[in-house]
Amino acid sequence: MFPLIFYVLALGAIKKELIRYKKGRVKYKIVGFKDNVSFQESEGVLAHHGIKIKKHLPLANACLCLVDEVSSSFRSLAADDSIEFIEDDYIASIQVLPSAAETLKITSQSIPWGIKKIEAPDVWKRCTGEGVKVGIIDTGIDMRHPDLMDNIKEASSVVDGTSDNDDNGHGTHVAGTIAALDNNIGVVGVAPKTQIYSVKAFDKRGRGTVSDIIDALDWCIAKEVHVINMSFGISTNSSSLKRAILAAHKHNIIMVAAAGNSGGTDSVLYPAKYPEVIAVAASDSRDKAADFSSTGPEVNIIAPGVDIPSTYINQNYKILSGTSMACPHVTGACALLMSISGGKAEDVKRIILSSTKDIGLPEDTQGVGLLNVSAAVSSIKKAKGGFFNE
Repeated sequence: MFPLIFYVLALGAIKKELIRYKKGRVKYKIVGFKDNVSFQESEGVLAHHGIKIKKHLPLANACLCLVDEVSSSFRSLAADDSIEFIEDDYIASIQVLPSAAETLKITSQSIPWGIKKIEAPDVWKRCTGEGVKVGIIDTGIDMRHPDLMDNIKEASSVVDGTSDNDDNGHGTHVAGTIAALDNNIGVVGVAPKTQIYSVKAFDKRGRGTVSDIIDALDWCIAKEVHVINMSFGISTNSSSLKRAILAAHKHNIIMVAAAGNSGGTDSVLYPAKYPEVIAVAASDSRDKAADFSSTGPEVNIIAPGVDIPSTYINQNYKILSGTSMACPHVTGACALLMSISGGKAEDVKRIILSSTKDIGLPEDTQGVGLLNVSAAVSSIKKAKGGFFNE
């Protein structure tokens, strides 16, 4: 009799739990604590309110928690004086246009038009990005690609249940634009001797949570990277992501992000919208703005982002378009400058943005103009004293 009663009660509890999930009451939330609340104190606060922690997000002084939004425990948590914010674990997306293009058959090495447009080959005798660590937060990377493998120093994944290998193609494409090898095959990247640190934060559909992006930023900081490429975007301003970006900025890291593929006006996505990040719009081979490229006062610079050939999964090559493709041109340029200056992130950012070519577009479309690597390196030659010592 007692086992039967216990069985019925257990079924009832399971049914109630399923109903809560179906109604959308139970979901993951990022709980952010005030700056003066320590790690140990935050755990105590959540335990006091009966909130389950999935993972800690120390970079944002926050935790990812499983909560029931209409429960008394959640209401009491929201009223706790130690809480700064509670927000959804928002979803970000890679900023690439859907493409039906077949993979390319490349039998010999070629320099993509975008690399030529920004005049990167003109400086390769002087700098190739050697010694600079670039973090790529994306869909992973093809670890066996012959045009990348010698530059891949470390790879990881923060996406549950996945390897660090790219199962989408986007991350591998981005990596090729930054640092494809000068090895007589395939393509060449902007900075062909840059060290790649790939961290997978996006799944095979190109979607990633803010909590995973924060973990990826934390990983990049731990690896002491100099530049971080973020070819993704989200329309919502996330308090936890903003905290993580500020933390990375304090570590003298240059952050570069895709402005977004929303088109229209005032449509720049986060994290590109943050002032600590270089926001990159997309142009075509005729120096016209891509019709998909987001615009707004936050746009800092424009770079090639239409019909860009680069490395792809399964040791292939492919042409893709998007501000996702423009972004790594700027990241590679930052790596080149960092390799010969060894300077502060803000100084490199200033030189990149003061050495552009005006292509006659509105400021909210092109920012300060088209990326010009040759002009940026030349300006380092001319500078005197301080960080630009020759």
